[in-house]
Amino acid sequence: MNASRQEQEMQQRVFADKCQRLHTHLVGTKSLLREIGEYNRSKWPVHYPLGRIAQAMTTSNSSGLRRTNSMLMSSDSTLVGEVGPTPMRRAMTVEDVPSSSSSSDSDADAERLLDANNLSVLKLDLRVSYHGDSDVIGSLEESSIARLFDERLMQCEAHIDKLIARVTDKSSKILVTGDLNAGKSTLVNALLRRDILPFDQQPCTMLFCEVVDASLNGDVEEIHGISDISAYSQKDPRTYTRVSLPDLEDVVMENSEQFQQLKIYTRDVRSDGASLLHNGSVDVALIDSPGLNRDSLKTTQLFARQEEIDVVVFVVNAENHFTLSGQDFLVSAGNEKAHIFIVVNRFDAIRRKDRCERMILDQIRELSPLTYAERSDLVHFVSAHEQLAAERSGTQGAESFSRMEKSLRSFALEQRFKSKLAPAQRYAMNVLGDVQYLAAENVAAATKRIQEINALLRESMPRYETLLHERTDTTRQAEAALDDGCAEVRRHTAAHLTNTTRHLQDVAEKVAYPGLLSLWTYAESVLLAMVRHLEHEVSECDRFACFTIQHARADLARLEDHRRSLDDGESKDAASSWSCGDDDASTSCSLTASQLAPIGSISNALDTVQLELSDFVDFDIAHNWAALTSVSTAVTLLASKSMASNALTLLRLSSTMGPHTARRLMVASAALIGLGSVFYVLSDMDATVRRKLSARLELMLDEEGFVHHHAERLTTEASRAIRPFVWHLQHTFQRMVEAEEHRRADHLRRRHVAQDSQIYFDELRIKAHSLANLVRAVGNADAANGPF
Repeated sequence: MNASRQEQEMQQRVFADKCQRLHTHLVGTKSLLREIGEYNRSKWPVHYPLGRIAQAMTTSNSSGLRRTNSMLMSSDSTLVGEVGPTPMRRAMTVEDVPSSSSSSDSDADAERLLDANNLSVLKLDLRVSYHGDSDVIGSLEESSIARLFDERLMQCEAHIDKLIARVTDKSSKILVTGDLNAGKSTLVNALLRRDILPFDQQPCTMLFCEVVDASLNGDVEEIHGISDISAYSQKDPRTYTRVSLPDLEDVVMENSEQFQQLKIYTRDVRSDGASLLHNGSVDVALIDSPGLNRDSLKTTQLFARQEEIDVVVFVVNAENHFTLSGQDFLVSAGNEKAHIFIVVNRFDAIRRKDRCERMILDQIRELSPLTYAERSDLVHFVSAHEQLAAERSGTQGAESFSRMEKSLRSFALEQRFKSKLAPAQRYAMNVLGDVQYLAAENVAAATKRIQEINALLRESMPRYETLLHERTDTTRQAEAALDDGCAEVRRHTAAHLTNTTRHLQDVAEKVAYPGLLSLWTYAESVLLAMVRHLEHEVSECDRFACFTIQHARADLARLEDHRRSLDDGESKDAASSWSCGDDDASTSCSLTASQLAPIGSISNALDTVQLELSDFVDFDIAHNWAALTSVSTAVTLLASKSMASNALTLLRLSSTMGPHTARRLMVASAALIGLGSVFYVLSDMDATVRRKLSARLELMLDEEGFVHHHAERLTTEASRAIRPFVWHLQHTFQRMVEAEEHRRADHLRRRHVAQDSQIYFDELRIKAHSLANLVRAVGNADAANGPF
């Protein structure tokens, strides 16, 4: 006896150690999922194998297989659109997971897509219609997949939290579930050897009924109606409503008060060795559930409750076998529970029992292979109502029921690792296996992206270098076109206007001289002709500036055409405003000519110029002396032949004349000379006016800086007309270079992210592999340390 107790205590310690180890590894798995979620949200959207999933959906649709009701799929199930029950997949081992190194050995490996069937827990629900349109799936954005994956990770974290609570909970919960009218309540009553739960030939259970031993309630038999399970406390009467045993049937069938659950404290008078509730070692709760497909809400709640359950007892009506809803439930539960306890009830009503047993076992083999492998312990064909009838009559029950009860007790109590810890271990192994597969897939995706980016960088480098060279060369040519045009305008304007001001007198000679009496009018005409000539020459300079601008812009247009040839799609908006045709040239000329106004506007000095008396009198001694000198020279030449004879004549006359007569002759000669001089001045008055006006205007324009002003004005206007096109050309070229630099910077940033992700997911695969080995080691120790 003492040896048996010591062995039991040893088993309890071993089991507690396994619980602690598995708890630690579950926490590590949850931390790993949280880390992946953070990385998925902030750095690298996890690559998900959409291609194969879409192909699998197309294949499944073309096969004509059924779809399941999406309301029946739990948060941890496979794809909602998955057709038919898929075979259970074993937890992944090291050999199952592709290595990251192999995925990067060749382009073919890098381009592979993960098969959708390789994922069990982290598989996403991508069905957006009943038809599973693969085109819609293929069009999903990477960010949308990342959000779905993030939601899936949070669901897995919540599930692991429940697994952690289940592993740390020392009690054991047994869920009795199945299709409508399968005899679940009858089975629970038969296990308790009491008629506690109401049963009927029609479905009657409307809510979850948890049956526990009365010792947990001070050995008092009570029924608590719980409205909020999360707030329930056995010691706080405010959190539940007491239900009397006679009212239990109405509450279970109608649930008019909308209880979430009933908790039934009852006594089992049998010994610890025979009772399932009070077994002397573990607190056990039997949970009777509403039938599948009772309604969508109850079915969804049932799928959710399985996360809290240690043992699932699935009751099958022998007359109906496994319905579609029952198959869906087993597929969902199989994500973590490799072994499911199956009870085929009402077997006594079957005439050909061997055929029924064979058909049901064939279904189990497809739905849960590990359960089928241990079918002698986990699959039982019984009749619960016969056992209750035998209990009421005091006779011996059927051997099949006793064997089933013994197997259930062994599975729930003696093989607690298999019933309590193995589901959590299996779920963690499936999660870590999925993480390893996705990590390997993302290493391959990151490697492929790095290769693609490197190829893009290599391909774009010649273009980038060409753009840099062309930008420098084009900028130099554009600036040269601007500088040369402005310099040419300045040189031509200065030279032309300087020559014009120096030869204003030549322009005045074209004005007809009306005579001495119209001298003032003549002077005004000469002044007007000179001013108009200046205006005309300034206009000529303007036209030359227009021509120079047009020529410079034509050169810039050729540079722009060359730039567009480098990038046909660049600066299309600006192209419409770039033109150097006739219209544009005329616009430029009109802008320059518009600076011209009426007479005098070309010079401030000319606005106030007036005729003066000095314009009619030439006091230039040098000029007059030169004229007189020329006249006297002419007279001298004319008189040179008779000078000697005239001199002799004068000497003879002077000897005959008196002094008085000689003086009178000299005065007459002087008068004659004076009259000749006056006549000469009056006859040269038109030349004097032209000379004086041209000299005065030239002096005024020089003092005002007339030539410099117009040279600067036209140079500025030319620069103003040409420079916007130079700026436009430089700006568009700069935008092209910046756009290329931005693309290259984006490629480099994406490559850096891909390199970091490659390292991260490779380390993640190793980390998940190590953690999976630790989780597996908890189960491996089970074989060496006995049933616990």
